[in-house]
Amino acid sequence: MISVDNLVVEFNGQTLFSDVSFTINENDKIALMGKNGAGKSTMMKIIAGVQNPTKGNVRAPKDAVIAYLPQHLLTEDNTTVLEEASKAFSHVFAMRDEMDALNKQLETRTDYESDEYMKIIERVSDLGEKFYALEEVNYTAEVEKALKGLGFKQDDFSRPTSEFSGGWRMRIELAKILLQKPDLILLDEPTNHIDIESVIWLEDFLVNKAKAVIVISHDRAFVDNITNRTIEVTMGRIYDYKANYSHYLQLREDRRAHQIKAYQEQQKFIADNMAFIERFKGTYSKTNQVASRERMLEKLEIIEVDEIDTSALKLRFPKTQRSGDYPVTVKDVSKSYD
Repeated sequence: MISVDNLVVEFNGQTLFSDVSFTINENDKIALMGKNGAGKSTMMKIIAGVQNPTKGNVRAPKDAVIAYLPQHLLTEDNTTVLEEASKAFSHVFAMRDEMDALNKQLETRTDYESDEYMKIIERVSDLGEKFYALEEVNYTAEVEKALKGLGFKQDDFSRPTSEFSGGWRMRIELAKILLQKPDLILLDEPTNHIDIESVIWLEDFLVNKAKAVIVISHDRAFVDNITNRTIEVTMGRIYDYKANYSHYLQLREDRRAHQIKAYQEQQKFIADNMAFIERFKGTYSKTNQVASRERMLEKLEIIEVDEIDTSALKLRFPKTQRSGDYPVTVKDVSKSYD
């Protein structure tokens, strides 16, 4: 279990969110929702450990692996696609290579009783215990399967990553993250650079093979298909729903309706008391009541109604002149190939 405790984030004196707390359990598939600028990406970066909060902390088990895919990143240009994706298992290969090197040392050493020899024996034993505890996997086959699922062809595997666009490099990084099988996967707009077939493959992987996942995405169908929990970031606080995106929308409307009703009732309460104060201010027999109501209004915490992001893309195309009946006329055109 990963715990987010009392997070506070402030920028230039402005509070982005305050005293935010929640836990992330194994197999939670969480959609992080909220309007642009609410702090979703900032919260994800804090959980990933790439940004520090103003106050509060994120607590995770010592051996927990958290993998983060940001919206933008750079990959190395001096490796092939297969080599870059295979870095997901670099820790496994490093253990194997170290064991091989140490075993070669043991074959040639004769100082069997020395402290150095015993240290090598202990190190080989420790590495072997960790290495052989891993499930038996054909790592190359797993890498190829992930790359193909994300749209790469077999011929692409030997090509340098420098030949691919930023979107395709993002797919390589996504493959590396998925192959690591981390305890928590953090994805910021993962579907921006992948096609429909790859989205379907990714959905299946996240639902059936991944552990905990937190995703930020404007792809509502994708979010709906993979999540079982929604955390909304709004006006400096969060609302946590045990629901996927579609169900969350209805619950959010219900919550906001209650807020509006409570706000309207409070405003009427304030207006009634203000009218009483104005009416009886200066009346000796009502002095205590007027003072009491003034103090009450000063301490009253005003109910806030959560903002809803209603922004939408609006396009307006100006009228154009009608094209001719024959936009292009071609005569005696020929074409040949070698």
